[in-house]
Amino acid sequence: MATVISYVVSYLFVAITWINHHYLWRFVGPPTLGLLWINFVHLFMVSLLPFATAWIARTRLASSAVAFYAGLFVCIDIAYNVLEYRVLAHADAMRVSARIRRMARRRSLIVLASFTTAMPLAIVAPRFGFGLICGALILHLRPEVPGSRP
Repeated sequence: MATVISYVVSYLFVAITWINHHYLWRFVGPPTLGLLWINFVHLFMVSLLPFATAWIARTRLASSAVAFYAGLFVCIDIAYNVLEYRVLAHADAMRVSARIRRMARRRSLIVLASFTTAMPLAIVAPRFGFGLICGALILHLRPEVPGSRP
């Protein structure tokens, strides 16, 4: 069962990343070299997900595997937050209001805090740590923040 659950959560995360990535890139005109490199760092972190997923499945949600998984999500989310911040900082103010930027930033920080909390929680209660990771992913199911639709 751990194999199926870890696979589904990892796949859901990749789908969420893909959707949010495409949503975010609609605000980018011609991308800068710096923005592309930030994107490559983010994608590299995502590429480590199969390793972490296999470890969780093999160990059936062992605390060290779940803590590593949460740590990987922290790294991926930091890279995404940098990317999101840089994109929204350069987006046309007519397309992305200051309110929307603040809401996006708040959501990103809540998700990052959840992943960060899941790391030590996984050491003592791996299933709860894994559950916190799943709960944090729900916040990114819709790429736009509330009230951001044109």
